[in-house]
Amino acid sequence: MSATPKVVCEKPKLPTLWLDTSVIIKLTKVKLGEKLQPVEVARLTRLRTLVQELVAAGKLIFPQSDQEEEYVVGAANRRDSEIHRDFLGLSLGVKMQHRQGIFDWQAQLGMEAYAKSSDTINVGVDAFFYGDPADELEQARKRNIVIGTHPTRLPEILAGRDAAKVQVLEIWEQLRQEFVAKKRPYEEQLEAEKCGYADAMAYKVEEWEKKLATGVPDSWALMDVQGFLMFRAVWKDLGGKPDGLEGLHKYFRSDYHNNLPTPKIGNQLGADLLTGNEVIQSGDVMDVGLLSIAIPACHYVVTDNRQRKRIKDRGIDKDWGTEVYSMSDIDGLFQQLEKLR
Repeated sequence: MSATPKVVCEKPKLPTLWLDTSVIIKLTKVKLGEKLQPVEVARLTRLRTLVQELVAAGKLIFPQSDQEEEYVVGAANRRDSEIHRDFLGLSLGVKMQHRQGIFDWQAQLGMEAYAKSSDTINVGVDAFFYGDPADELEQARKRNIVIGTHPTRLPEILAGRDAAKVQVLEIWEQLRQEFVAKKRPYEEQLEAEKCGYADAMAYKVEEWEKKLATGVPDSWALMDVQGFLMFRAVWKDLGGKPDGLEGLHKYFRSDYHNNLPTPKIGNQLGADLLTGNEVIQSGDVMDVGLLSIAIPACHYVVTDNRQRKRIKDRGIDKDWGTEVYSMSDIDGLFQQLEKLR
């Protein structure tokens, strides 16, 4: 078994563009005539024109991912609905899998490779999309309507999501302050990130089994551990060794897991945030999750200036052959998109 397997990640056969939620929101603001800086209006108008033309011609994939979780903030309102409708129309309904599903899929690919002592892990397009997005776009272009889903607006789900965001932000910023005070280097935190998922899994499964031994745990306790229980079942089916939680824990701490696209990028961006001098902002933690699926799956990614700098400083864009831009240097993206016309 190779200690560090080669990971080959496939991108769609058509150029694929992913946009940060802030850009999606501003695209709709311009459409609604809301006031923005003239330079922003000019760039966003050009971006919309290129996306509309190239997607309609079947030359560009412009997928939705989980941006909805950031722009849907409460009860139905005009802006949220307009953003959702606008994004759906621009994408023609092409959508990536939810980021948790993408993580789970890749983890199972890694588990299988680990169990078989494979030297290479092939991560296909279907690890990110519902099938082939180029084929999905072609079918969408033939229809007279755009097929999509309504955004989630159940009050209890939205309230839980918002509360979790606040709690996670507070925890991350507290950790960042502690690590900066201790002058903890990025490399040390990166190694800790590589062990974090495995250690959390082992702890939660052990706690679950203790609760199960004393009675029937509530549904919330099950939801907290069901992903780990699924992995344990898959590990058993694969004949992974060592058996049970011990073997699974070793897998999740290995390079078979931590070199997979989404875990690797998530670890890198997380470690960078937690050891950086900048205060962690409200969208930063979500950006880690979204960028960890967008960068390996797409040819072009537009994010904010801060995240773009992190990505380039760590060489993440080069690792996965992705061109990463922000709105301040988006002219480089325009040049690439113009070539597709």
